[in-house]
Amino acid sequence: MSLFASQPTDHGPPGSVWRSRDFRTCWMLSATFGIAWGLVWPLRNLYFRDPAVGLSLQQIGWLGFVRSATMASLPLVIGILSDGSGRRKPWIVWGFALSSVSAALYLSAHGFWSLAVVTFVNALAFVAYNVNVNALVTTTLHDHARGRQFGLYRVSGSIGYAVANFLVIPFAALDPTYAATFLTGALIYLTCMVIALVRVHEPPAKEGAPSQWGAWREVLAERNLVVLYVFMAVSAIGTSMGMQFMANHLDETFHLSKAWIGRVIGLAAVIEIPALILLGRASDRWGRKPILVFAFIVGGVRWVLVGMAPNVGWVAVAQVMWGLGFAGYTVSVALITDLVKPAARGSAMGMLQLSWAFGSVIGPPIGGYIAQNIGLPVVFRVGGGFAILGGLGLLFMLRAPGSAPGAAHEATR
Repeated sequence: MSLFASQPTDHGPPGSVWRSRDFRTCWMLSATFGIAWGLVWPLRNLYFRDPAVGLSLQQIGWLGFVRSATMASLPLVIGILSDGSGRRKPWIVWGFALSSVSAALYLSAHGFWSLAVVTFVNALAFVAYNVNVNALVTTTLHDHARGRQFGLYRVSGSIGYAVANFLVIPFAALDPTYAATFLTGALIYLTCMVIALVRVHEPPAKEGAPSQWGAWREVLAERNLVVLYVFMAVSAIGTSMGMQFMANHLDETFHLSKAWIGRVIGLAAVIEIPALILLGRASDRWGRKPILVFAFIVGGVRWVLVGMAPNVGWVAVAQVMWGLGFAGYTVSVALITDLVKPAARGSAMGMLQLSWAFGSVIGPPIGGYIAQNIGLPVVFRVGGGFAILGGLGLLFMLRAPGSAPGAAHEATR
């Protein structure tokens, strides 16, 4: 049977996805993880610039390179190994465990090289969790509603991120030592590990599963996925430049407090919550391609607007656009579930994350050089150009399947 043959995951009605224990657990994990991520990510770069650490913008860019290089080199390997074992739970559990350890270790790492080691561990943990929880949740989705249902799952992370930005960061920001930030993050990651240990239940691996090294070849035989991976990498060059320096831009250009930095960054997560469901539903109805093209181009315009914004009000407008754009990015996972059987989705998800990380390897060092020698606003203008280029590439090159999973026709709309 072809890897890309349509394989229903459930014969129940689309709304019954909540009946799946694994779906509910993944939703809970994503929401909880989003709180930790939304707390640590925006404040971490401010910590790097704190006088106690004192990194330059160029050094922050190289830390982004370390993170992205790790995320570029490991997702495919982890995806293949988890596909070969037929198990997702162990990878998810130890991914959260490493996330907890690395968050706490930031407090004891004050030099560039020690922070580089912690960044590597943190990136490794993220890969282990993200590849496998996405692969696990896709096995719970129903045919003809995968876009909407994956959007429903992805909403959980946006909710968690928004909670962190609007409710948790204002309290964590009261501690100038950043201990509250990193220790709270470590505790939340530890909570995720316990939830995964107790709640994730998966059947034993079935006999006749694809070989560890065979699935990726079949994934790459699908032209549409290769196109997606290539232009995801192009877009990621620009997006990673912006994401790496957003908090620093708000701090050093607009002189916002930590609490307001959290609110501005969190605005995108608020917009994502309805957009994820609406765009997922739209991709089920009109196809994956138009939503993906929309997301890539809108995301690029957002970065250009951030770089040209005369005041923080325009940055807020750009964040609204990013909420729409990032919501559309998640349709790429729905496209993978249309084309790839569950047994090989670890490899396919690993390649998706690898393509994003490959572009992210290039972006932060370039952004660091531009920020250090030209100025922070220029980082976002250049980054936006790369993201828009990725969207145009999809527009002209992607021949995505129609909204019905397993459909053979090529949509050009």
